[in-house]
This record gives sequence, structure tokens and C-alpha cells, in this order.
Amino acid sequence: MSLVTKTPTAQTAEHNMAAFEQLPFEDRRDYADVRRGWIAPLPPGSISDASGAAVWDLRRFLFPQSWPSAPASVHPSLWRQGQLMGVAGLFEVVPGIYQVRNHDLANVTFVETADSVVVIDTGSNADCAAAALRLYHEHRPLKRIAAVIYTGTHTCHHGGVLGLISPRDVARDRVSIIAPGQGFQEAVLGTDIAVSTVASRREGYFRGAALPVNERGFVSGGITTAPFAGPWGYLAPTDLIRTTGEQRVIGGVRFEFMPVPGTESSRALHVWIPEYETLCCAENANHSLCDIRQHGPQPCDIGLLVHRLDETLARYGRTAEVHFGTHTWPVWGNRQIREFLASQRDAYKYIRDETLRLANHGLPPAEIAARIRFPDSLARSWWNRGYHGALAHDARAVYAHELGWYDGNPASLAQHPATTTAPRYVHAMGGGTAVLRLAQSAFDSGDYRWAVELLAHLLSDQPAHVAARRLQADAYEQLGYQSEEPQRRNAFLTATQELRSGVIAPASEQVPLESMLELPLRMLFDHTAIRLNGPRAALASARFDLRITDRPGPHGLEVSNGVLYYRTSVSVEPDAVITLAHHTLVTLLAHPELLESLCGSGALHVEGDVLAWREFLRNLDHFDPGFAVVTPRADGSA
Repeated sequence: MSLVTKTPTAQTAEHNMAAFEQLPFEDRRDYADVRRGWIAPLPPGSISDASGAAVWDLRRFLFPQSWPSAPASVHPSLWRQGQLMGVAGLFEVVPGIYQVRNHDLANVTFVETADSVVVIDTGSNADCAAAALRLYHEHRPLKRIAAVIYTGTHTCHHGGVLGLISPRDVARDRVSIIAPGQGFQEAVLGTDIAVSTVASRREGYFRGAALPVNERGFVSGGITTAPFAGPWGYLAPTDLIRTTGEQRVIGGVRFEFMPVPGTESSRALHVWIPEYETLCCAENANHSLCDIRQHGPQPCDIGLLVHRLDETLARYGRTAEVHFGTHTWPVWGNRQIREFLASQRDAYKYIRDETLRLANHGLPPAEIAARIRFPDSLARSWWNRGYHGALAHDARAVYAHELGWYDGNPASLAQHPATTTAPRYVHAMGGGTAVLRLAQSAFDSGDYRWAVELLAHLLSDQPAHVAARRLQADAYEQLGYQSEEPQRRNAFLTATQELRSGVIAPASEQVPLESMLELPLRMLFDHTAIRLNGPRAALASARFDLRITDRPGPHGLEVSNGVLYYRTSVSVEPDAVITLAHHTLVTLLAHPELLESLCGSGALHVEGDVLAWREFLRNLDHFDPGFAVVTPRADGSA
């Protein structure tokens, strides 16, 4: 597909040039630190899967390093971060601790013991993790992996595990998998799968997964080099850490842990390795603001994040000589580490306290997000810039966490949806031609935000309006060019691309079948219940007993008033009894259209009312992974 881009306007060029007066570009310490300890580059070419398809090709993302300065289409701060994140390969953090960086969405860290290696985080993809392990083995003694530590629930911390160890290794107790306790597996699998389609669509915007990689498209992920790294995998933890100060001695090296639930990742671990005087604060301390909206439905408790960073600083700050993160590059020297952790702690506390101060003055979330600014002492520290989170986004997340969705204005309690209000707004402004004229005037003056807002009404009313789509795309594009935060840039530029060229449909299966097979049955049916079309299912109550031949029972399902329940009991009078293996069950729930072929092959047997079972399966929705975002749904139905 040919993708059209346009040049930055004079207003955008002026906006981006102003950053040189606002930020300390003369501070070049990060350029030295990001290369410190470099041992070897990544292997030439791309990292490929078993079929030969590339899953990671860093060469595409190195173009910022070859430009003398940032082009007008990229905010200079983001361009700087893109240059830093392009430094990749195997690095020595301290003698005995090594990292492979920028081969994947997250770092893989190798901690050497007397007779083994402990791996901290796996990256997101098995092929990328295997490439990291090979690179490490090329330059360090070959030792067995004794343990893998997951520092968080995001896929970039566990998704590459199968490239490092095998399920057989774990089953035979050759390798332990250490993770934070208190619902780690449920947090990894349950929430991600429950909202997989909408989360993937939103993340596609924020990550810029469909954008061209160039100065008018994707430049950097902020704390990642590329927007994605192929499919992910999972192995369940075998050793859960529940309390601060718990220790494990592996190969003579002591690891001390601090569980930090409810922070940037819903379940996370800080790791202290006293023999090496090194500290890892998971995703809670990196060369960027955290994303407080937490990739999904549960904004983190920023007050708890502040408390945990403060506790970490008090507990380990006097003796830590190196801090390495799960993203970006390490911090060396005790004084610098204390400054780094204190600055990040203070930044998050400022966001929380200032957001709630303004809320207590009666300001709604939109006004708080527009007003909040860091003081210079925080704003001019590069590690507090919004390369993952964004100050305005984090303020909104704090408001939502503390006060919920309601902004306090009764007008918000009974609002019409956009499909109802849009034609009324368009009529009130004098019709489509008048709205387009106002939007063009806003664009010409450089007020792209107002142009976008005006045109959003017109496109909600008339989604096929060609001139409105063109102008809206142009306005989004300039907002993208002006954005320091990669999430905002990518979202605006993805909207531009879809308005001009249509949706580049993502893969239809958002959750791998292998991950669905890992779900406990209760979580599997919780996910199935979300897919049940309530209005249709309300007319089709039923009870089913499941005889799952390779799982101990009993198991039952009940559909009542449009909702689905899973029971660990049988029904007194089931409408049908279904006999099948676990793999067949998961396959059928993912692909109900296979019912007849599975019955015909003997993989599934239905005793009783087969029509009731067929009706249940027909009432499971399939979600469109490419649903409309910047224009209304074509049919308005769901």
C-alpha cells in the first residue's frame, strides 16, 4: 500500500525548534552511558523465526543515528531518544552481569553465578531471546540457566521465555521461574486476554505498528527501538515472591526481592544483588516516565509507586553502585543512582499531588491535563521526559484512579453519544461546509487541536466526507510531528494513515491458541463469557455438562439472563452433555464454526439437545481487530 505523507508546516517547525531552548541538549552524559560496557553488536541482518520470517530487524530503525540533526517532522527530544535507543548489542553492566539490549522490546540480563546463569526478564519473543542467549554465549563461558526471573506481567518480561528454557527443564526442576506472587498468572493471562482485541487495536495506535519507519512515520518507541517483536509465549512461575526481603541463593549469589504490586506493571519485582551491588527496579525506574495508564484497564496506583520507590531508595540507596533497568540503559555510581531514583520518585509524587490539588480546586480531568507542568528541576531531567508515559496522560490516569470517570459536572451524566450529537453540532455551526471552513481556518493558523475537534464532529456525522477526511488527516499529521511522546506521535500519525489509506488490518487472532491452552478453566470461561452476546443469549438459557477427558471434573456451564457461568459441578437436568478433550474445547471456543467437523471426526460428542449447544456457540461474538477508530462504525451495531 502506498502511504502518503506531507511536509511539516512552518508552525510545526517553529514548535519543534523551541525545544532547544526548553531542554538541556548540551547534556551528553546519556550518549556516553548508553555505550558503556559495549562488547559486541547484534548479529548482522535480522532475527528470524523457524520459517525464515524476520521478527526483528534493527537496521530499519537506525536512521536517526545517521542524521546530523532532527528534521522538522520530529520533536528533537524524541529524535535524541531514538538515537540513544539505536545503540544495541551485548554489554557488560559490571563484571559478572551482562545485558543484551535493543534486540527486542526489553532487555535480557544475564547474572553469572559460580556454576550457572540467572536470567532477569526474557524479552517478548522466543526467537529474539534465543538470539540474545547465543550472543551472550559467544563472549562468555557456557553455563546452564538455573533460574529465570520475571520482573513484571507485561509480555516483554516473560514472552521470550521459550527461547531460553524449555517446559521440560521446568518440569524436571532443572530451572526455576521466579516471579512476584499474589495473582501473577491471572494478571498475565486473564486481563490481557479479556480485553485483547480492544487493547491490541489501541496499542497498534500507540506503538505505530503499521506506520512506515522514517522521519515522517515511526521514529522510536521511547523505551523500545521497534513497535513489536513477533508472537509471545509463556511458562508459569514455579517460585513466587510474596514479601519484601525474601532471598534466594543461586550458585552462591544472593538475590533479594521486593514485590511491588499495583505499580507500572500490576505485579512487579525489584531485585537487589548485594554481591554485585546492583539494583533493578523493573519498569518502575527507566530513562522515561512510566506509563501510568498501564497498557490497559487498570491504571497503576501512583501513590503506591512513589512509596515503593522511596522504600527502595531507603533500603538500597546507600550501597547500590549500579542500577539496570528492564528497558533503556543502566545508571552507574551511587550518587547518580540516588539522584535518578529520587528524581523519578518526586516526578510521580508531583503528578499525583498536583493532579489532586487541582481536582480539589474543582478542575475536571481535561483541564488538569492541559495545565499540569513539571517544575524545571524535574522537567529538565531527561529521565523524566515522556518517552513511555506522558505527563498529561498520567494526570488523567491519576484522576480516574482516585475519582473514577465522572468529572463532577452533571452535564456528563446523561450525554448523548457522538453519533447523536455530531449532526446536531454540525447543524448548529451552519452545516458541513461551514464546519470545514472553520477547521481550515484553524489549520492555517496552526491550531491543529481545534481543527481536529471540529472535524471529529463532521466525520462522525458524515464519515465519507472526502474534504473533511483529508483535512483531518493533515491536522493529525502536524500534531504527530509536534509530539515529543512517541505514543501521541504514533497515535496521531496512525490516524492520519487510516484516514488517507484505510486500515491495515492486524492479525485476526489476537491471543495465541497456545496462551489460551495455558488458562485455567475458570479464566478460559471468563474470557468466553465476555464474547457471549448478551441480548441474544438472554433468549436462550441453557445448562451443559462438560466431560473433559484429560481434565479432572466435574465441569458445567450455565447460560442465564444473557450471562455465562462456569461451575465445578454437574447440573441436575442438563440440556446436553458434551464430551471432548481440553485441546478440542479450546479450539472449539476459539472457532465455533468447527463444531460440525469436530463432531464428524469423533473429537467431540454431544448427548442431548445439540441445537441448544449449537445456539450457545453461535451466540459467541467474533471481534474485528481492525474496528473503526477515527470514524464511526459502518453499521453502528455490536
